[in-house]
Amino acid sequence: MKRVCEASDDRITSLPADVIHHILAFLPIKDAAKASTLSRKWRHHWRSIPRLVFDHGFARNLEEDVGESSAMNNRIMLNICTALLVHDGPITKFELSIPGLCACREIDHIILHLSSNGVQDFTLMFYCRYIGTAGYQMHTSLFSALHLKSLTLRSCAFTPPTWFTGFSMLTNLQLINVILPSDFFKEFLPKCPMLESLRAIECSAPAGRLEIVAPFLKYFTFVGSFLDVCFEYAPLLSYVSLDLAESNTPDMVSLFASLPALQQLLVNYDILKFLAQGDRNFPTRLPTPIEGLKVLETISIVFDGLEMERVFVCLIMSSPNLRSLTVQMESGEPPDLPVNDEVSSIRRLLEAEDSPGCLQYLREFRIDDTCGCQAELDLVRFVLATAPILQSIHITAYYKMDTKKVMKLMKEVMHYKRVSKEAELIFNWNDDED
Repeated sequence: MKRVCEASDDRITSLPADVIHHILAFLPIKDAAKASTLSRKWRHHWRSIPRLVFDHGFARNLEEDVGESSAMNNRIMLNICTALLVHDGPITKFELSIPGLCACREIDHIILHLSSNGVQDFTLMFYCRYIGTAGYQMHTSLFSALHLKSLTLRSCAFTPPTWFTGFSMLTNLQLINVILPSDFFKEFLPKCPMLESLRAIECSAPAGRLEIVAPFLKYFTFVGSFLDVCFEYAPLLSYVSLDLAESNTPDMVSLFASLPALQQLLVNYDILKFLAQGDRNFPTRLPTPIEGLKVLETISIVFDGLEMERVFVCLIMSSPNLRSLTVQMESGEPPDLPVNDEVSSIRRLLEAEDSPGCLQYLREFRIDDTCGCQAELDLVRFVLATAPILQSIHITAYYKMDTKKVMKLMKEVMHYKRVSKEAELIFNWNDDED
């Protein structure tokens, strides 16, 4: 029995340092330090873990509620600074995201230390209650962290200094409720030539032209306000998610011509509305099909006019290789279900277009928050009658619909013709939502 224990102990102590660091990186800092008791050779390994994460779990381990009191803030920062003081070796990943944490001078010192210590993945998140408020003014030393590959910021003011030459290795950038200078996208992005993923959520910057200059950018998510969007200098974009509260987007032909590699698209009602206003004479198909588009999701959609419905139909008809289509409706009070002899304008648009080959690759269709209006029913009818290899169709009823109307909706859809014998109808309804 003694030999078995010794052999087991040898396996632990003989593990390479990088393997030990990898194991300890999955533990909170406090638990990683406790793991030093497993073996004499493990005693100091926790001090050289290359990935340090100080989040809510770390604060919870202090056995006190995390609040905004200065005493608690000081205790958290004291523990973090102590961990950094005894740390030996490079720090490739650092995360500080503790709810209730307040900005302090120690954070400046931490960033200064990390920027000269080869940090590659840096996350700093404050939790301000209101959009447009900054919990921290980013220290300029961060802009000298030349090895950065991933940067995530929340509720900070982020202003690059004049001497900033760029993050030549940065591939991932996430900004949430960050206060930015007016020329940020125009001036900052070209200085990050390897950028592949960009998320900007509710960032404060004067609304103007959102020009994306990033030759290797593949994934782009934007939520906020901008008057104009230009993707001409981002030719590799394959995933685009736009939720704009204010926009003056170009016409559809110009917009999609600048996205030759597009595979996934998420747009909201406002984008479609501005596209509809931009060109009232566009056809139901674009001159050049969006050949690569496989996933299309539209959110907060209202079929409230012929122009809007034309844009929606144009997107579908111009995407011959769609695999997945999701339509999230912005429902109001559920009306009485229409009688069968009513015909919506969206149905007339769909039926007027020569549609052989349309939706021929569609496998999944979802329509959420439907209230059963005629335009929504006609869209469901068209998909079922057109998609030959459809696997599933998910219909989620608007939560304010009563049981009688939901049952009538289900009965109505069940009678629609289906060209795909494998198409499964899945109804969802939740009447418990407030």
